[in-house]
Amino acid sequence: MWDGVELWLRRAGGPLLAGVFVMGLAVAREHWWLPLRVLVLLAGALGVVACGVETWRLVRGRESTEAALDRLEAEAPGRTAGDGGR
Repeated sequence: MWDGVELWLRRAGGPLLAGVFVMGLAVAREHWWLPLRVLVLLAGALGVVACGVETWRLVRGRESTEAALDRLEAEAPGRTAGDGGR
């Protein structure tokens, strides 16, 4: 079960947190020009939608969570096969 939580946090949690932060920023900045605030709000909403899309892909995917985590760790930048995961 924890593999699924870790996979969701890696794949979908980031866009969700970024989207909520950006939307909050757009709402909190009252002195910004209104069209800029609307664009920033839409960018945050896009992040939340991206989280939903990625969650849907993870739920409906045929790949096991262990295999998906192994693939993500293999694709991580700066890691090589011989470094032992450090």
